[in-house]
Amino acid sequence: MGFFSNYGKVTMDKIKNSVIEGLVSFDPEGATEAEIKEMDQKLEEVSIQAAKARQTMLKEKDEAEKMVALYNQRVEAAEILNQKIAAETDPVKKASIEKSLASLIENIEKMSADVDKEKQEAAEAEDMFKYLEQITQDAAKKLKEAKSQYSQAMREMQRAKIQEQMASEKASAAKTAAGLGTDNFNVALKAMKHITEDASAKAEAAKTRSDLLKPASLEEDEHVAAALREVKGEVQPTSLADRLSALKKK
Repeated sequence: MGFFSNYGKVTMDKIKNSVIEGLVSFDPEGATEAEIKEMDQKLEEVSIQAAKARQTMLKEKDEAEKMVALYNQRVEAAEILNQKIAAETDPVKKASIEKSLASLIENIEKMSADVDKEKQEAAEAEDMFKYLEQITQDAAKKLKEAKSQYSQAMREMQRAKIQEQMASEKASAAKTAAGLGTDNFNVALKAMKHITEDASAKAEAAKTRSDLLKPASLEEDEHVAAALREVKGEVQPTSLADRLSALKKK
């Protein structure tokens, strides 16, 4: 039965640890805050125990001190009676004092055990208080350190996030400035260049085709051109008489 009980406990501890690790990975901030809150609750609990232990200690010490004081008073009274017995000469009075002293000593002897018990209880109460007080101080120190570490971790995490964001923005800006913001830009340039080259080639082909299909000009024939000039009266005089006659027409 012990084996299975211990095995079950170990298994449950492993499951618990796995769940906690999962929670920490999923939400480190929330898990840390939960851990600090749990530490705070434990500190509160042990603080209450320490406060109660202190009250018990003070009570036990007070009772022990009163018991010791009473014990010492009775011992001192016994010494006084013993001195009176030594000084008394009257046998009757002496016997009476001796009887009282015997009764007092018997009471003191019984009281001695109670005194030891009260002292022991007071000492145990003080030890318990000191033990709980030390635990409280240790818990408070751990909680303080945990809060400090948590605050530092939060600052470092926020700083890392800001640095990551800034680095991403710088990389994006540098990439854009270098013309590498997107591949579509280069694709667009290539397409525009291809369209321009294609359009130029088509224009050149159209011009060539037009030139080839255009009918030959009549003015290109030398004889036809001369005849047309003659019809238009654009024939240049060649003889001196013709040239003179042309001048007179003006």
